[in-house]
Amino acid sequence: MYMSKENIWFTTKTLSFAVLVLLILFTVVTITGSALPDNEGSGQLDSESTVEYVLDAGHHHLGDGIKPELMPVDAEGTVYTKIFVLDRIDGDTASITLTTRSVVPTDSAGIGLFHNQVYVNGNKVGKLNDYIEAKEQDNLPRSVTIYLSTKLLHSGENNITISSGSNADCSNYDDFEFYDLRLEISPESKNQYSENVRPPLRKIWSSSIGGYKNTPLPVVSESGEVIFYTSSQASPPTYWRKQTISAIDARNGEIVWSHETGGSFGELHDHVAYAEGLVFASDFENIYAFGDGDLKWKFNLQPYQDEYNSAPEVRPEVYSGTVYTTINNAGKVLAIDAQTGVLKWIYSFGPGQEPQDKEYRVSYDSTIPAVSKGTVVLIAQVEYREKIRAVAIEPGTEGPNTLTPDTRTFTRVFALNASNGEEIWNYSINMDSGLSGNTPFIDNDLVYFGLEDKIVARTLGTGRTIWNADVSWPHIYAVGDGKVFASAGSDVVALDAYDGSLVWRSQGSSGPLSVYGGLVYVGISGNENLLVLDGNTGEQVWKGGKTFGQEVSQPELSHGKLYMSASDSRLYAFEHREPGLEDIKFSAIGYLPFFAFAAMLILLVAFLRKIENKSLAIGSWLLALAVVLFISNALMLEMIPEAGWGMGLLVFMTLPVIIAAGILLLFYGIWQKRKMKRSDNN
Repeated sequence: MYMSKENIWFTTKTLSFAVLVLLILFTVVTITGSALPDNEGSGQLDSESTVEYVLDAGHHHLGDGIKPELMPVDAEGTVYTKIFVLDRIDGDTASITLTTRSVVPTDSAGIGLFHNQVYVNGNKVGKLNDYIEAKEQDNLPRSVTIYLSTKLLHSGENNITISSGSNADCSNYDDFEFYDLRLEISPESKNQYSENVRPPLRKIWSSSIGGYKNTPLPVVSESGEVIFYTSSQASPPTYWRKQTISAIDARNGEIVWSHETGGSFGELHDHVAYAEGLVFASDFENIYAFGDGDLKWKFNLQPYQDEYNSAPEVRPEVYSGTVYTTINNAGKVLAIDAQTGVLKWIYSFGPGQEPQDKEYRVSYDSTIPAVSKGTVVLIAQVEYREKIRAVAIEPGTEGPNTLTPDTRTFTRVFALNASNGEEIWNYSINMDSGLSGNTPFIDNDLVYFGLEDKIVARTLGTGRTIWNADVSWPHIYAVGDGKVFASAGSDVVALDAYDGSLVWRSQGSSGPLSVYGGLVYVGISGNENLLVLDGNTGEQVWKGGKTFGQEVSQPELSHGKLYMSASDSRLYAFEHREPGLEDIKFSAIGYLPFFAFAAMLILLVAFLRKIENKSLAIGSWLLALAVVLFISNALMLEMIPEAGWGMGLLVFMTLPVIIAAGILLLFYGIWQKRKMKRSDNN
């Protein structure tokens, strides 16, 4: 069978016309005007007063020399530490202010040289050099303000450390003066970064994080410069996948470093913790601590898994120089030194007494621990399931004598001494379901739990119940500004943190959420993945934040940007930008194959009206459609790589079907045409 010149010319014209349609369509898309905002109107926020603590009004000279122009003239040493006590922490944002003189400017300090670091409870929050811009100014008094999250502060004893930086061989330290050291605690709305994440928000970059539908919670360093996450990449020579801890530059989404853990079993857990300049992650075998891309230590969990064969999920939490984690399938809580990886103590929990009347299989579950004011709090659960021999039962013969295993579940809330693991208090609670999403939250002197059908507040010191509120299937995500914020089924709720009364309820859209600057940012499923609510009223402020994944992680807000991962295995960064040409261009290009298909449908209608041989017309049109879809899809992915999991994948999956159908119809149309020609000749 061959194609005549007439058929070849007809198919060529069809393809040429299709490409012309595509070019016209693409030109229209790229020059279309500005987009309209999709927000519902801005919510109003109540102002809050700032609390200021004068920590040290005196003058201090750090370094290793004598400088007559400084007060005092002689250096007091290279490290200064101030210990202070906070009774309560009412606010979401804190700042350290001080006045400095003679600090080496950041542009002459060199890489890692003479960096005068500031730490809060062991966490690096900034360096003084960044606030000195020119050499001729370093002897002038300079006011420095370093912003930080109140999550780094404790209700109780805290410390601020300021250190003098040195040269490469530590033979010379920077001599500088500072005085008037103060701490301010204020609501997030006072934060210099809050306005940067006010709606409307627009994507500024996205980066592939590997894996299949990988949606880990991104964790941001205290400086806001680096984002950490876990990932898995296929390793072609083996069955296993390479597990990595990666760091991304927060400015542009480019990889800073990526380190393979070398774990041989299972995948890294999504839960990552960052504290004291280290990032902590875990798999079924080890806990890992990384610093600047290098593995600092690895803690082997296998000796602590007892006789239980099921691989435990380990979820680290870091507090005051210690990593606390539960091995939930082995019934243990471990405390590990954050800097050395040395085990400090271990606690084995048993929420219920094991029944003695029968032989049982035992399984454990527990939440991620919450730690504050020297207390570790967690919910632990043990299930005893009767061991019975499997018996084949014919369908329809089930009766009262059918053996069903006896199952007994015990759930308790534990509070442990953070320094030695000794039990402070524990209470039994009525809960048979799993503990996923029930992590306790500690705020000031209260600890909050989300149970099956209620939220409960207890005192941290004694565990005494303060209040409980009926909330269906709650998942607490944040406590702050006097409220408890949680998802409840398909709703988002805010309760009064001190009496449990309902402040507001937003119905219809729910998901993982974060609270920042008086606004509640909710990650939702669908075509738009961000819902922003007013933290005081629950009213919708804005909806948007499109990704190319159906599901998204909890939003993470830091230093004027919002980060979240999506089920297209990409990490997205958003910030405040007014809508404009880029928005409508982004939206239009994301549907470029769809627009091309619509234009080709118009062409098909014209063909069917003018050409009698329908099979030939449809076959030629399908082949032209395949070319148009391929080109439009390639253009779309070139401009929007993250579309590969959505529209891009759909197009590439349908192309073989379209091509096969086009070829069959085209040859069938040619056969019909030749048959009709022979019939006419006869």
